[in-house]
Amino acid sequence: MDRQLDLFADVAPTTTFGNLDEARTAARACVRCNLATTRQQVVFGEGAATARLVIVGEGPSEADDASGRPFSGPSGQLLGRWLQELGLSRKEVWLTNVVRCRPTAAAGGRLRNRPPQANELTACRPWLDAELALLRPEAVLCVGATAGRALIGRDFKMTRDRGQWRCAANGTPTLATYNPAYVLRLEGDARQRAEAEVAADLASVRDRLRV
Repeated sequence: MDRQLDLFADVAPTTTFGNLDEARTAARACVRCNLATTRQQVVFGEGAATARLVIVGEGPSEADDASGRPFSGPSGQLLGRWLQELGLSRKEVWLTNVVRCRPTAAAGGRLRNRPPQANELTACRPWLDAELALLRPEAVLCVGATAGRALIGRDFKMTRDRGQWRCAANGTPTLATYNPAYVLRLEGDARQRAEAEVAADLASVRDRLRV
């Protein structure tokens, strides 16, 4: 892989896992960053071990942290509708995030989601690399700018690069679109425009996979 695209080449996994269950078991004991002190649980990826498509988000939400499953809250419901547009279900793809513990910040007397910090991304990258190495998908769909920068490159910009296929993730064709959580926050015309752009991106994924 091009060095510019591989932001975390120096933190490749030190252990080779025989399968995804072995990787999941090891990840549940991870204490590589301070998120281990605030999480309820590690949220490893889930789906089909034979998935042709891997979907990568930013990090677990509050609902994910409680359930232990990625994309289990309102954003997951929207993602489920996107998958229906692809003719796929959660059980046929692999859902994961660039970090496996919920990043939080105190605000208004409660914990709110925040973007993961650089050291957290670096610490968690071996788990994503392990998943991709074991899955060997035909394509990766990044949802959100954080996932796009992690897998496509640090210069990724959603406004410029959304919907364009790039060679990333160890050579796997990778495309980025909006995070469903972002789309859910939009209203009116902005929401309609974003949904139309996501629909176009999903059509591109459908063509790539020929589903």
